[in-house]
Amino acid sequence: MASTELTEPKIVYIANMTGKALQSARAIAEDVAGNIANEIRWHDGTTVLEELGCRTFLEMPPGHALSDLARDSFKKVRSIAITKTLLAYAARVQ
Repeated sequence: MASTELTEPKIVYIANMTGKALQSARAIAEDVAGNIANEIRWHDGTTVLEELGCRTFLEMPPGHALSDLARDSFKKVRSIAITKTLLAYAARVQ
């Protein structure tokens, strides 16, 4: 990560380790690097997203566990698990 050229983000990034919104490239890099060895604060992060106005959560393959959790936790948020088939189709569509 230290050798990667970073630029300031154009959108808010929700940290996996703290569940807080980050807006600097350095803070995001530290969070991404730390994801391997630290606890993920998924519920805290998705709560912040909902508070910021997010109304759709997309979960990438392979599963749907987080979509199921989000559906139970956030009644006003649409939660969608993207399947491998749909992802492959979307990648082909131009």
